[in-house]
Amino acid sequence: MISSTKKLKASRYKELFLLLFLSVLSAWPAIQQNDTVRLLDNSDWWSENRTSEPDEIEPQERGFAKSAFQVLGINLDEKMFSHASSKLGKAPLIERGDASTGRLQACYVSSGATKKVHLIFEQSEVGFSFYMFVDGLLWEGSDRCVPSEKVSPALATASGLHLGQTPAHVIAILGKPTKRSENELLYSFLVRKKTSAQDLKEARERNPDMNDRDFQENFGYYNLGARVTAKFVNSRLAYLAVSKVESN
Repeated sequence: MISSTKKLKASRYKELFLLLFLSVLSAWPAIQQNDTVRLLDNSDWWSENRTSEPDEIEPQERGFAKSAFQVLGINLDEKMFSHASSKLGKAPLIERGDASTGRLQACYVSSGATKKVHLIFEQSEVGFSFYMFVDGLLWEGSDRCVPSEKVSPALATASGLHLGQTPAHVIAILGKPTKRSENELLYSFLVRKKTSAQDLKEARERNPDMNDRDFQENFGYYNLGARVTAKFVNSRLAYLAVSKVESN
């Protein structure tokens, strides 16, 4: 039987995630570009934003290092598409879904390799994600992925995660998983962090008339939600999804 304390704790997490969702929803960009392609399908099997079903996993109260959210020097933030374009080449933005399942994607693929490695950046209504995986089923729009020599089986996150690793290697980098099954490690974190000096400066510039007390209450700290899904084939990492969402 679940104790009342655990029920309250789970309820608190759900409330925090709802706040994260609502705050990021208001920032969902209305991107109007000639190279944005709208696809009315749900064939992107690798996307964790294809469904809006609630996550019943209780997050750990700890955070990832910033290096976990970076690949090829590209961070998970509102500038990731432009940074990916400058580093890997200009890829069309694929738009799928709507409302809570709305998502924008830019796809890159290895060139000349026997096994195809994909690196995909995605922005949803609740945050930013990137995906790394080898082979897998084709999907509608996969032919629009841009080949890049920088995408290869050796591709790694700044924290050291890369395809081909064993579960033990992943755990050594990320720590104990939130949930573990035979061929999958799942990490879900939610933590409240102090806002950096640079971000505070920018927030103050946007809110010059706010008194110090209200300013600190609104911008002094922020919630960081993070998720990593690692899937294995023959005990080797074949799929990696990393996502984060930030909210005051």
